[in-house]
Amino acid sequence: MEELTVDIDLDFEDRLIKLEKIIKNSQLEVERTKAELAVKQAKEAESAAEKASKKLKRATKQLKDAKVMKIAQKKASKKFAIKRAKKMVKNKKADTSAT
Repeated sequence: MEELTVDIDLDFEDRLIKLEKIIKNSQLEVERTKAELAVKQAKEAESAAEKASKKLKRATKQLKDAKVMKIAQKKASKKFAIKRAKKMVKNKKADTSAT
């Protein structure tokens, strides 16, 4: 009877040891998975930041180009107005008398 009790105790201890190993391995797996997830999220955030940076650069360039175009259009309009005025003076359609 004692041998049976000893065998049962040993079996119980073996089961406990196995369960503790399983728990420890599960905890390590959870920590590893969390670390992998954190790395993945960091990579995704970095990728999003790079895309946003590129988008900002494009928008800044477009804004600069738009400002240059606006200045160019003003200068072109001014040149056209001067050209038209000279043409009107040449054709004597403009009032050139000083009042």
